[in-house]
Amino acid sequence: MKFFKKYFEDAAKCIQKLDKDKINSICQLIKNTSKNKGTIYLAGNGGSASTASHISTDLTKNAKVKSMTFNDVNLITCFSNDYGYENWLAKAIEAYAKK
Repeated sequence: MKFFKKYFEDAAKCIQKLDKDKINSICQLIKNTSKNKGTIYLAGNGGSASTASHISTDLTKNAKVKSMTFNDVNLITCFSNDYGYENWLAKAIEAYAKK
């Protein structure tokens, strides 16, 4: 139980440190992207890839904002192999995303 208590205490501290202006800017960016019929692209590494997928699904299903992720293992490994791990995401965006 100590682990969970510390985990949630640490999470609460992190939430309190969030910059509200940045959050509002991100919300406005999402609204503008949706209004202009754009797409929100998300990616993550490790467990954050699952979080990105979850957020993408929520945006599409609940907020009706078109979104997609670059979390397909074939895409990541192919692009990492061909372009280097440090470049795979930039190359995926270049290949799939619109301006």
